[in-house]
Amino acid sequence: MHLPQLQQHTPSLWSIASRKLACNRPLTARSGSLVAHCAFASSAFGNSSSPVKPIVVMGRYTNMMLGGHRGMGENLTTVKTDGKLGVYPAFRENTIQSFQQAAKCGVGFVEFDVQVTRDNVPVIWHDDDVVTGPADHPSKPQIKDLTLAELQTLCGSSGRYQPGGSHEGRGSGSDSGGSSSGGDPPGGELMRLFRDRVTRQWGSGYLPWRCDQDDAIPTLEAVFASMPPEIGFDIEIKMTTGDDVVHTPSQEVDRMLGAILPVVHRCSSLPSSSSSFPSAFTSSSPAAPLPPPPLTPQSAARRRRIIFSSFDPDVCVELRRRQEEHPVYYLSGCGLYAHADARRTSIPAALSFAAETGMRGIVVPASVLLRNMDMVVSASRSQLELMTYGLENNDLDSLRAQADAGVVAAIVDEVA
Repeated sequence: MHLPQLQQHTPSLWSIASRKLACNRPLTARSGSLVAHCAFASSAFGNSSSPVKPIVVMGRYTNMMLGGHRGMGENLTTVKTDGKLGVYPAFRENTIQSFQQAAKCGVGFVEFDVQVTRDNVPVIWHDDDVVTGPADHPSKPQIKDLTLAELQTLCGSSGRYQPGGSHEGRGSGSDSGGSSSGGDPPGGELMRLFRDRVTRQWGSGYLPWRCDQDDAIPTLEAVFASMPPEIGFDIEIKMTTGDDVVHTPSQEVDRMLGAILPVVHRCSSLPSSSSSFPSAFTSSSPAAPLPPPPLTPQSAARRRRIIFSSFDPDVCVELRRRQEEHPVYYLSGCGLYAHADARRTSIPAALSFAAETGMRGIVVPASVLLRNMDMVVSASRSQLELMTYGLENNDLDSLRAQADAGVVAAIVDEVA
């Protein structure tokens, strides 16, 4: 379900909810932050008087916030109108252009993956490696083995590819923290092993990763500088340790957090350079509160709402130990993915770990939650907030069921 469609359906959902709960105080879309309307005891994204109207799914008990997965969504293969195979959405995932477009479409926050290059620069990239052609014998260096300059050279200065291996500069003009020089990528065309948009199954081989709306691989610092401060960040720390490793080596945890946390601290203490970015959340409802006075740089900086998340329990523990400003959420497949670490293998294990280590909440696959809806109650009893991710969150009925159960936020792919 696309966000515009969701907005169109909201009045009817609101009517249904009001009729069902005539004896209860109805829930309305009103101004506030990403999590301010998610029944949080205290907002995970900080105190704010931001005149932001969240995108909501009217549930029986709560308004559920929606965030953009990697911006406009994970890049998937799809069949175009001309019958040819293409990539959806049009925007390259995990890029500034994708994040900015998601903000214009009405999300309250964006989720993105952070890795660290060999020269200790945090960059936004999901996959463990960077795959370049030919497809039958690709090169697959990992992000952690490349310097920022090598990564930019390998992918081309802009990351934009055309058939035959040529590429063009960024069309958006955004500063992604990369070089602006041209030239063909020396490793060949960027490739990927995709999931199919319809079947949700993984493909059998690498395909060219060409996006109609392309942009460079950004640094974490560039994302902070380019996004409006009213858009929250779900910063996923992306680790590359294998699923046969029970505990991530402390040196690797330190390498990642030692590079990422100083950037987050520095950038979240500075005003965004895009404070004039047009807000997609300003409410036109007569019941909405009046906008606050014009922002100063200091108040603009306070408005950025940030959470950390990671599938790695050891990283989550260290995030909690090393900083207190931003809440930490444990990402868990709840057994959906095989792993040697018992903390990652079941719903009870995820709940137990998160509660015992002081996590603010857990983020789980929507597919798992929808088969185990009592998990919301279990999380609440442990004073944990529950968020979800996955392609199931593209379905309006799925979102309604989660909102009714008390899920506080959902990360979606079909943003527009």
